[in-house]
Amino acid sequence: MKKITSILLLATIMVLCNSLMAQINSGVLPKSAEAGLSSIIVPQYDVATPDMARIQAKEQKSIQDGTPLKVAIVVPMNLNMTNSGLWETTDDGCNVWRLRISNKSAKGCDILFSRFELPEGAQFFCYNEDMSLIFGPFTHESNPSGENFTSGIFANGDVILEYVSPRQFNNVNTPSIEIAGYTYFYRSEGIPHLSVNGTRDGDTGYGASQSCMINVNCSEGDNWRVQQRGVARILAYGEEDGDLVVGWCSGTLINNTMGDATPYFLTANHCAEGATPTYLGYTEFYFNYECPYCTCYSEPSYSLFRGAEKVSNSPISTGSIGGSDFLLLKMKNAPLNQLKQAGVVFNGWNKSTSPSTSGVCIHHPAADVKKISTYTQTLTSGTFNDGATNAYWVVPWATTTHGHSVTEGGSSGSPLFNQNGLVVGTLTGGSSTCSYEAREFYGKVSYHWTSAGSTSNKQLKPWLDPVPMSASTCDYLDLTSSFYVIPAAHVFGANGGSYNYQLTTNDSWTVSYNGDHSWFTLSIESGISSTPVTVTCQPNDGDASRKCTVTFTKNDGTTFKITVKQDANGTGIGNIIADNAITMFPNPAHNQVKIESADKIIKNIEVFDMLGKVVYNYTNNGESVINLPVSQLENAMYIVRIYTDKNEVIYKKLSKN
Repeated sequence: MKKITSILLLATIMVLCNSLMAQINSGVLPKSAEAGLSSIIVPQYDVATPDMARIQAKEQKSIQDGTPLKVAIVVPMNLNMTNSGLWETTDDGCNVWRLRISNKSAKGCDILFSRFELPEGAQFFCYNEDMSLIFGPFTHESNPSGENFTSGIFANGDVILEYVSPRQFNNVNTPSIEIAGYTYFYRSEGIPHLSVNGTRDGDTGYGASQSCMINVNCSEGDNWRVQQRGVARILAYGEEDGDLVVGWCSGTLINNTMGDATPYFLTANHCAEGATPTYLGYTEFYFNYECPYCTCYSEPSYSLFRGAEKVSNSPISTGSIGGSDFLLLKMKNAPLNQLKQAGVVFNGWNKSTSPSTSGVCIHHPAADVKKISTYTQTLTSGTFNDGATNAYWVVPWATTTHGHSVTEGGSSGSPLFNQNGLVVGTLTGGSSTCSYEAREFYGKVSYHWTSAGSTSNKQLKPWLDPVPMSASTCDYLDLTSSFYVIPAAHVFGANGGSYNYQLTTNDSWTVSYNGDHSWFTLSIESGISSTPVTVTCQPNDGDASRKCTVTFTKNDGTTFKITVKQDANGTGIGNIIADNAITMFPNPAHNQVKIESADKIIKNIEVFDMLGKVVYNYTNNGESVINLPVSQLENAMYIVRIYTDKNEVIYKKLSKN
């Protein structure tokens, strides 16, 4: 029986903004403990136990159908600081609110917040009874949008929530906390068991994968030390028969040709099938969850980020149309400095249709620590179930020094690397086990690129090669490297302007040029250590765009190249017509904007940010009214460029809020 390799949890997830080490057992005790407030008087909300007979029937059906394994279900709630909990005031003038939420029969729990907005100066903690596990303090910076958040996963079904107000508490800085659900874990995959000490621990994430799985830090991973740092296990939401479902999957941060550290994350679409923007807001990303050695002696720590929005996707099938099962997410609340602190890598990719001859998959089977599986035979093409014909790489696994590692539930979405260390596929499914060798199917990056659909929300190309640079490959970006530049490319408008490239190095460096560079200048062409380098570009009055490669070279000969590109003042466009020829509303827009014209045919629409980067590209298939999705865009000002079939162009400003 085929399996789709994820473990779907009917569960609530946590939504986060910084790394785990900054928020779990950080050494900061909740205010109630510091002030000596009694825990006995904390009100307790008892969560109703779900209908386990119904859950078990659904679980049995899913096993028969070969669909992923469920481990938890969300029990809806409607609690806030007004209708629940207890307020107290400490001797030093802080207002403290506490609430205990509990179900003694649950193997684990996670609290889902539909609103989590903290004022400046406030703190929020989530912890268990003996405070052996403390998430927090969370602050306003932990979730600036105030949208979906979660407590974090706790073993057993008991958690205490605590809010600590600023000392000057008033209506201006009142928190907005809405508790929408309780994740009832009836299985224990992925629940932290801090007492584990090197032995397999039943069905928990740590130690739960099949015995043949090889830890990534065994010798098999020696040539993949950079790539492994981009791979994470994820907890992603979906919907099934009206229930909220969430699954353990794998995936990778993925670089783009701009090299601007946009936190795109590539995984499988079936990991979050049917996910709404709200559900995606609960996605958790666990980086660095790996044994430091070939053998684990204790459960390792990890770096945790929360929150995502969908950029583009392709399901396995949509009715009669087959797809390639990819999901490109953009991580929310993942600023560059925190990604750098976590030591992550944005992995590179190869969109070639030619099969690779060898490589590896790095993944988290059964939500276990990071593993590696190796192939030494040339890949072949295949079709997975109702997916698109030959849209998948078929992988046979090889026996290596430490065994014959395969994949299993939880590995879905994991990256398949070619012999050059570039991502060429994402895992959809198969049926291999430690005792049974079968084929594994990976959706091809080459198919994800443009073949899964005609619009940008069905493709990788507009996001991973947004200029475009028309590149067939893209190298990785290592934020721990001693020498790199962000971004690796920038596109100026025809009117010119200035832009800062951030050079990171601890050594002396110089620059050289490949091509005509008379049309722009660098603020500095040599130096020592890290510095911003300002590129100032002159207006382009010609009909052709222009491009130049700038090479930064360190004293030891190491190089890093960036691209400076500028649009032409027309580039084949016949004429620019009046704004009122095409209408665009609402403006400002939140979820979508409608673009329509009574007498002109729209061919293509491009949306640029104020730095000139293309953030959305849409090819029209003859519609007179176009509903352009903008919910995935950051709240900011944008330029919309609209092309007509008469070789005309219209520019409009768009405000996203």
